[in-house]
Amino acid sequence: MSDQDDPRSESAGGQPSSEGERRRYFAESMGAGQSGNRHRRRRAPGDPTTTGSIPIVRVGDSLPDPTIEYRTPERPAGEPSPYFEVRHRPTEVEGLSFTSPRTYRPEPPVVEPPAAEPPAAEQLQTTPEPTGLFDILDATHEDIAATPPIPATPQIPAESPEPPTPQAPVAPPVPEYEYRPPESVSGLAGMDDEVTDPNLRLPEILDSADADAGIDAEYVPGADDDRPMPARKRNRKVIVSVLAIAMVMVLVLAGVALNALGVFESSTDYDDATGHGAALVEVQSDASIRDIGQTLADAGVVGSKKAFVNATGNDTVAAGFYKLPKGISAAAAVEKMQGNANRVGFMIIPEGRQLDSKKGADGKTTPGIFQLIADATAVKTDDATYGVTVEDLMKAADTASADELGIPSWARETFDKLGNDHRRIEGLIASGAWENLNPESSPVELLHSLITDSAKRFTAWGLESDNKTGLTPYQTLVTASIVEREASVEGDFAKVSRVILNRLTDDQRLEMDSTANYTANIQNIDLSGAAYKDENAWNTYQHKGLPITPIGSVGERALHATLNPADGDWRYFVTVDRDGKTLFSRTFEQHKKNRQVACDNKLLVTGCE
Repeated sequence: MSDQDDPRSESAGGQPSSEGERRRYFAESMGAGQSGNRHRRRRAPGDPTTTGSIPIVRVGDSLPDPTIEYRTPERPAGEPSPYFEVRHRPTEVEGLSFTSPRTYRPEPPVVEPPAAEPPAAEQLQTTPEPTGLFDILDATHEDIAATPPIPATPQIPAESPEPPTPQAPVAPPVPEYEYRPPESVSGLAGMDDEVTDPNLRLPEILDSADADAGIDAEYVPGADDDRPMPARKRNRKVIVSVLAIAMVMVLVLAGVALNALGVFESSTDYDDATGHGAALVEVQSDASIRDIGQTLADAGVVGSKKAFVNATGNDTVAAGFYKLPKGISAAAAVEKMQGNANRVGFMIIPEGRQLDSKKGADGKTTPGIFQLIADATAVKTDDATYGVTVEDLMKAADTASADELGIPSWARETFDKLGNDHRRIEGLIASGAWENLNPESSPVELLHSLITDSAKRFTAWGLESDNKTGLTPYQTLVTASIVEREASVEGDFAKVSRVILNRLTDDQRLEMDSTANYTANIQNIDLSGAAYKDENAWNTYQHKGLPITPIGSVGERALHATLNPADGDWRYFVTVDRDGKTLFSRTFEQHKKNRQVACDNKLLVTGCE
């Protein structure tokens, strides 16, 4: 059929050329019983009542064979589409090379205004435009293949009810390519943003818009993608990691706390109160009840730490060393650790006690400090025998150096003067309780510990800071040792101290019985004989001034009285009964009368009338 025969040709004005032709394409209303044209009436292509795609039979030179096609939007050849633009990426751009395609948000180049008004666009077909994305892609498939690259870069119009009038292409200047790192790429607001890169293809534009719209939600890093992880997803991962770490830490801390409370510990306990064998255990000064229980359990004394903790209740355990039987109940262990019956390394040095043991007139022997140390450290267990002897201690005092023994600086002059005499450390061990003597220590280590700790006690008692007597610290200690042996009643300590200081001021011999008894084989309050006449550095009957060393251990009371003597002009004193009553006098005549009182009370015999 030729174009002239086409019922839609312009020569026919869009009407059939004859009645036959009209009946061929259009059906007229027929009356009843009449046969009508079997073909239904076709709507004109521009008829707005068209409700769907209607196949059109086209026969012409362009299509030699009849082909059925669906009506799609058509535009004149060479005219750009107002809805999208197909761009072709050049295979090579001078001065620029790409290693891989990259989707990014380029900055729009500055476009020079057109030199002349663009020509009016040709009238578009009135065929309804497609609205779906796939319709656009299908409709433009042939246009993409047939249309050459268009140098113009028109704006992609924003969505509006009516499409804008397309503009004639304007040749923009060649854009300067600038590399943007991934951090500078920001999300796109939508498809209505301006895109000016002429080398971007339609799929890239659409993909970029889709990816930008949901970049945080749909971002999946790949091998060729060097963009940073979206902040929202990165923050989510950080929060999850922090919560996981916090949960692990809470579980670990909870386990440690429960273990510290003994939740997972055994509560095994023995039921024997006597046990078997012996073990030496040490309780540190800062140990808790749980620490003590663990020590006892490790030594085999109790069945478990938890059993000991449960049995302790409100009882306390003193620091120090204990000798305890093995395999006893926790309650029995707590009971045995109360008091000093099972203590090891514990001793009390009475005030005025000397290093050496002394025998009295009554035949009794008073153990010296060396003996007290030996008794405190002697212990035998299932595994070993511990402790030191008097001979070991005496040898250490004779031969060890001042540094090894911890001699304070204010006592080293006399220490060096006495050479290898063990009495050079006399008075340097303070009186009082000593609780932590280690049975495993050597004699030198024990003496070093006692002397250094005693120096701390003397300093705390004011030996080096509160001295108002004019004496050196060592002289003060010697004077206090005499006060310790001569006075027995609380109120007499400061008076005896005053008598000694008054005699020293007068350059008078002290003539103290305690100084003569220090070297006597048998000590007696009624001094006589060889002890009185013995020429030694301690006997104040034979020389003036103070003894060469203290004559015994010193306590806080005597040291305080020496540092703070009573006011008085006394030069003499004498104890008149066995209760310790002492009479003080300024003159020798009064002193003889006071001494007769002691004779009358049978306390003294020598020199009585």
